[in-house]
Amino acid sequence: AAAASPATGGKSSRQKVHKHVTIRRTIIPGSQPQPGSKIGIGISFGVTAKGEVFITGMAPNGPAKASGQIRRGDQLLTVDGQDVKGWDVNDIVKLIVGDPGSSVALDVFGPSTDDSSSSVKDSPRPSNSSGLAGARAD
Repeated sequence: AAAASPATGGKSSRQKVHKHVTIRRTIIPGSQPQPGSKIGIGISFGVTAKGEVFITGMAPNGPAKASGQIRRGDQLLTVDGQDVKGWDVNDIVKLIVGDPGSSVALDVFGPSTDDSSSSVKDSPRPSNSSGLAGARAD
């Protein structure tokens, strides 16, 4: 199979956009949080040496992935209006987690999700996990 050229409007030409998304915290099927505990939205992320925060993964059945609004490789800019650049990952987790059924608002920067009806593979960003301090916000 021949590789598609960028001129055909492939993924490489997708424009990056700022997205404001609200995701409801729901219990991920199969997980059993303790009664009264706070839950996240099923994302993991890392912070670069420059303090930029990138989503590095999403739980397959988590609310973030189910929303179709964010993807692995998106840059996380704010959580509930708080600019998280330069923050410690554990402090970001504290902002993301909350009571089941409540919502969290995120501002992210990444490829447009206008084509959310199709299943799009992760963006072709080179993996640079060696420079990231990772945390999960499940």
